[in-house]
Parts: sequence; C-alpha cells; structure tokens
Amino acid sequence: MPSIARVYDAATGGKDNLASDRGVLGALREDAPQLPAAARANLEFVSRATEVVAHAGIRQWLNLGCGLPPHGFESTYDIAVRHHGDARVVYVDNDPHVAVHGRALLDVPGAAALIEGDAWDVEAILTSEEAVHLLDRAQPIGIIAAALAHFRADEEDPAGILHRYMTLFPSGYLVFSHARSDLLSPEELNRMISNYKVTADIYPRPLDRIREAFLAGLRVLEPGLVEASTWRPEGLPRDVGRAHFVAAVAAFGTGPDLLAVAS
Repeated sequence: MPSIARVYDAATGGKDNLASDRGVLGALREDAPQLPAAARANLEFVSRATEVVAHAGIRQWLNLGCGLPPHGFESTYDIAVRHHGDARVVYVDNDPHVAVHGRALLDVPGAAALIEGDAWDVEAILTSEEAVHLLDRAQPIGIIAAALAHFRADEEDPAGILHRYMTLFPSGYLVFSHARSDLLSPEELNRMISNYKVTADIYPRPLDRIREAFLAGLRVLEPGLVEASTWRPEGLPRDVGRAHFVAAVAAFGTGPDLLAVAS
C-alpha cells in the first residue's frame, strides 16, 4: 500500500518509494502537474525557517510528522547544531518505514531521537522516554508541523492540538505549512482527495481558514502566511502553479520575546 511519507518522498525526488507511491503521485499530477515543485518548495521553506529560528536562539526542537529524511536536504539537527552545539531534536512519525530509516539516519546519541508514534497524541509524545530525556519543558522550543495538519479533519481539532503543544512550553516558534484548496476548482479538488484516499484522508483548506484556525493568537513573522517558495526566498520563487503549500513561522508564548531577533 502507498504511504504518506513515501508519496512525499517520490514527489521530492527521493529514492525511498515504491511503484504504488509513484502511482498515487501520477494521479495527483493530472490535476496539479507542478505538485513536485510545490513539495520541494515546502522542504526548502522548512530549511530556511529552521535556520531563522535557530539563529533566534532556539536550542531544542520537536519535528512532528517528520517523514523520511529528504534527499539532498540537511536534517533539523544538522541545521540546529550549526547554530548551537548543544542542540537537541525529537522527531515524530507514525510510519514504521520512516522509523527504520529515521533511526538509522537521524538518531544522534544524547542529542536527537525519533519517536515512532502519533504526533496528535500530545501527552504520549511529551512523556515518552526520548522527549523527557531531550526536551526541557522550561525552555523555548521550535515546533515543526510542516505538511501535517491537512491530514486531520476539522472535528479532530488539529489546530487545537498544535496549540496544546505550544502551551506546554514557555515560548518558541511554530514552523508551519499546509496544503491550500481554494486555487483548485471543486471538481479538481474532489479528484485529488479521491486519488489520495488510497494513501490517507486529506483535508486541504482555503487560505483564510488556515490563517484563522492555525495562526490565531500567534505573532506571525514577515512575510506572513504565503506560498512556501515565497517565504524569505534565497532566489527566485519556484513555479508551483496552483499546487500551493502555504507556509508561515510564528512566535508564541510568554517567555523572552525572540521575535525581534528572528525578524
């Protein structure tokens, strides 16, 4: 069966995917031919945002729904440790295939570990042995939730769960991206949802709904919630057509205000 992580790996030019995953990607590209460009734009956004947040002073990270280590990209830990030698990272994914590859490529004794678990189960993740050992609940944190929340329906309250993570640390930053729906016609959107259903249920949302649900009450860094390749680009934005991952970085909490540093 195709998996979320392997379809995404196929879209971003990775090698850890199967024919079934590439079949799902092919069906999706019938309505969104530039989906691979959009997926790579999302990876590039996460790298740039991690650099910005690490530069702002964040030393510990929680990467929710981390997926397979992306081909040709640095890991969260690789970026973080360049800024802070004592950086610590907890990765989370519920896919056993991701866990096998992740533990081989991402684990760093005493500094980085992968939890095979449900990113939406806040208490189970934060009380796990890895999280208790690596994360200090009294210190600011960087939380990455990239291309994750669109796999949960509104009634499952994905926004509320992400905000729950944030309330359990004094301050920090959310690195966030989400699939946008309102650039596609209803027919195109329904076909894409149907084509992806063999992998998982997916819930792309309109731009305004994403902003209102997930970023309410947070201090969003410039340039706001935008298509991923236009978030502080290092070169020309990618041509992603109408296959948008929208992305933002937002500060949260009542601890030291790091917003000015990241801005």
